[in-house]
Amino acid sequence: MNTRLLAIFFSASVSLPALAQDDASPLSPLFQCRAITDDAQRLACLDAAVDQLYASENSGEIIAVERAEIEAAEEATYGLNIPQFSLPRLPSVGLPSFSGGESDDLADAADTAAPGTSSGNDQTTAPTRRVERDDDGAITRISGLPVQNIERDAYDRMIITLQNGQVWRQIDDTRVLYSRRQPFTEMSVAVRSAALGSHMMQLNDRGRWFRVRREQ
Repeated sequence: MNTRLLAIFFSASVSLPALAQDDASPLSPLFQCRAITDDAQRLACLDAAVDQLYASENSGEIIAVERAEIEAAEEATYGLNIPQFSLPRLPSVGLPSFSGGESDDLADAADTAAPGTSSGNDQTTAPTRRVERDDDGAITRISGLPVQNIERDAYDRMIITLQNGQVWRQIDDTRVLYSRRQPFTEMSVAVRSAALGSHMMQLNDRGRWFRVRREQ
């Protein structure tokens, strides 16, 4: 995976003068120094920008993280309603290459076959997780998430616990059919974004979609 280092602000005030411009990247002063033709002035500019960046990182004002870490955090928090919490939007360039279930991140379940599956001639395998994003890089769907358990509440609505620890509750009355003989740990779900910040879920990549809310 071709990861990039991104800077994230944890403070509303940054002392670098160049950050007052529209381009608020903490690397902007470094880039702007390249336009200086005089060698001595360019070096002085670079030294000042590096010193300020170094001081900001040491103080915790900014940190540098890899693109993969931001994507992992997005996937791990997908569906959660966290007030005053948002992640920086990533450029959409190259995002399709991050789908397919091969990344090692917080949204993955265990990187082994689900309990109950076997090897050898048995063709049953763990589901392949896939993350889909829109043109702006926002997650629109995650499929292939292994199930740990399914319970029913007092209204006969499902409470689905995934192997990665997520808990989703059915909030509509859609009747969802699945084989009672199939162990829950051999099932998987897909979750997609719906209108007004809501989410829909599907069992085993087939059947009816039902409305859910993530609770954990």
